[in-house]
Amino acid sequence: MSDKKLRFEDLQPHVEMLCDALQNRGASSSGYPHNKEVFENADRYREILRQVRNKEISFETLVYDLHLLNHQTLQAAGTNQFLRIEKIVHALDFFIMKEYNKFRS
Repeated sequence: MSDKKLRFEDLQPHVEMLCDALQNRGASSSGYPHNKEVFENADRYREILRQVRNKEISFETLVYDLHLLNHQTLQAAGTNQFLRIEKIVHALDFFIMKEYNKFRS
């Protein structure tokens, strides 16, 4: 038995996994066909994460881009899996901001 304590960071879903879930593939697949526009927005989230990790994005731009992409993704989802996609994009916003704070401190 290990004495290592489990931390919140050990449980946090990775942004990449959430992007896979938006693309409706892998372990997070819902079984419904993917929505093309929602599928493409997953790559936009990955690009934002890349910019965060490379310190190429300001806080203001990050907040704006996440808000806009969140809105566009939910609009594209329409009524197809709306609640599932809403939870995914909210988690993406949270964890990308957490990454931003980690790389800025």
